[in-house]
Amino acid sequence: MSDHTYVARSGWTPRDLILVPTCAGFVFLGILMVRDGQLAGALVCLFGGAYIVLSVWAMVSRRIALAVTEDGITLGQLPPWPARRTSFVPWSDIEAVILWEQELRRSTMRYIGVVRRPGAPPLPGSARSPRLRRMNKAVVPAELSEDLVADSRQINFWRLDKGRLITAVNHFRPDVPVMEHS
Repeated sequence: MSDHTYVARSGWTPRDLILVPTCAGFVFLGILMVRDGQLAGALVCLFGGAYIVLSVWAMVSRRIALAVTEDGITLGQLPPWPARRTSFVPWSDIEAVILWEQELRRSTMRYIGVVRRPGAPPLPGSARSPRLRRMNKAVVPAELSEDLVADSRQINFWRLDKGRLITAVNHFRPDVPVMEHS
């Protein structure tokens, strides 16, 4: 493996170190609510517990979330999605790497995506169904192409080192820009 290769694996981030104990508190609160006859407590337990399970699963799996190598870019799929939905994109198919954000109510969700050459085959794990495309149009910045959004992965349950990403892309393919859209 080259010194310029960049690999990011799933694992806990500083945000998870805050959210996991918070979710444990929600599970405890939900249990108390259910004991008091409040059925909404079951939902509180479900959502808190689901986040804890997903974050632990991601940490233990140590799957590749992103890899930039001399051959191209690998966009991983994190649990609960199967690893077979991980996508490898050869440099010959990549025109640009885009970092972008989806606005949520009180925060943002960061993504990394690739702009691929026209006619490139669909990537495994891409959000290409008509229903997902309609949902994406409602919540994703209009300036982003449907194909870019479909070929993007959340930067969640792993950390992106933007400097190392840029260094790796510039080393292997200096003609491929790394751009941010906010």
